Amino acid sequence: MSEPRLSAIIKECFLSADNKEDILTTLLKVIQTSMDFKTNKTIVNYKNQKEIMSDLLEPLPNKGKPIEKIIEEFEQKILKGSVNFSSPNFIAFPDCGNSNAALIGHILYGLLNQNLINSIHTAPTATFVEAAVINWFREAVGYESFQDPKDIFEIGGINVTGGVSANTVGLLLARENKFPGTIETGLLYDPRKIKVFVPKGIGHYSISAALGWLALGKNNLIEVETTSEFKIDQGDLLDKIRSCKKDDVLLALVAYAGDSRTMTIDDFPSLSNIAQEYGMWFHIDACHGLSLCFSDKMREKVKGIECADSVTIDPHKVLFVPYTSSYVLAKDPKKFELVSGVSDLITQESFSFGQITPLFGSRAFNSLKPWFLFKNLGKKTIGKLIENRHEKAKYFASLLDQEKNIYRMNKVEINSVTYLYVPDYLTSKLTGPNQKEAIEAINRLNKEIHWRIFKEGKYYIHSFRLNDFRNIMQTGKNTVFQLQRVMIGNPLTDEKVLDEFRDYLKKTCYETEK
Repeated sequence: MSEPRLSAIIKECFLSADNKEDILTTLLKVIQTSMDFKTNKTIVNYKNQKEIMSDLLEPLPNKGKPIEKIIEEFEQKILKGSVNFSSPNFIAFPDCGNSNAALIGHILYGLLNQNLINSIHTAPTATFVEAAVINWFREAVGYESFQDPKDIFEIGGINVTGGVSANTVGLLLARENKFPGTIETGLLYDPRKIKVFVPKGIGHYSISAALGWLALGKNNLIEVETTSEFKIDQGDLLDKIRSCKKDDVLLALVAYAGDSRTMTIDDFPSLSNIAQEYGMWFHIDACHGLSLCFSDKMREKVKGIECADSVTIDPHKVLFVPYTSSYVLAKDPKKFELVSGVSDLITQESFSFGQITPLFGSRAFNSLKPWFLFKNLGKKTIGKLIENRHEKAKYFASLLDQEKNIYRMNKVEINSVTYLYVPDYLTSKLTGPNQKEAIEAINRLNKEIHWRIFKEGKYYIHSFRLNDFRNIMQTGKNTVFQLQRVMIGNPLTDEKVLDEFRDYLKKTCYETEK
């Protein structure tokens, strides 16, 4: 390539004062295309993965092409086939990512290109935006917050990529709290003695995964029986604790402020007392439920959340923020000193987050998204939106309760409505000699219904296997069914949307059954 040609490419392909107007015009077109996608009610134009792979898995391009051609290719191969989380018909998860303010923050953080590993030299203002957002979350939980921190070890939280990494950091804090210095020396104790207690059947996979990653052993997870209310059976918890050997290490108790299936909230004051009595770290996965802290009306549901030694929150799940945005907080900010262990000179400034972000070095300015959100809506309005979400879930539950063959499987604690479609001919078989075959047929049918709804692309719901802890189907709490779930998150999902989906669901169930 000639020098003049390379020089021309540099002028054309890299942002400068000379070409910014041209790039701005292109960006506006791209944003318009994206807005059209996000405001369309259609969830997905379904493509099978063979077709997607054929479109996208290609050799590394040897020669470049104009950005306009790439945008056309993006629209055909990527945009058409992506899932529209922002549609009011997307009712599988609350991850709508459609706050105008948060979207602006999302665009700006990419353009600013700050690196949160350091403070003075790579993120001078971004560092304290992140500190402010963490402070706001701490205030919402009921933790002490610091308006004039002396250093990074008084911030008391970090931004991470999602709930999995947040829970992993929470258990890392638990490990270092029990065995200070392990981050330096490695494991000096028998990891087979480690015990971490979680509720059976509703626990998030990240806890088991974290034990493996932290060399604490997946096999050392102890599942505690779950009650008919989807909460930890405290009697069984105490029995399992007392059955441990004298040299076992009771590391942590994990509870949920909104488990990932039914959104049930556990009894935090009582569980905290048990954790303290037996010297365990008390970790609350509140990726969903911490949002209730913004509502004066619903705050009581998460009473005792401030008792947790560590707690998580996913704004990208529950606060209308685009991916990714998650945080883990520690009640005692100084606990992050246990996992600092970084000696690189670039992170030695007083307020460099790189000192307290295990697993992460360079990090994007993701906290700008919730910062814009909080500034735009404020705590009071956010609280009302959380309450509205809860009311819409209760409304949809009331619709299902009117249907003969749709069985609601949980009480609405936050915004999750789980249900099971069972036609009459299968219901009658649940009490007979062919019960096992009937259960298998019910599960196949509900899985087919879910898959059909997704492929048609008009709505998106979730489906998973879960014990019938409430014994709704009268086959015992150990029976596992393939449930369907509606979960309300988008403020645009109103009663009209839910009415229309109820009708669509009934039609789809009947047609799939045939």
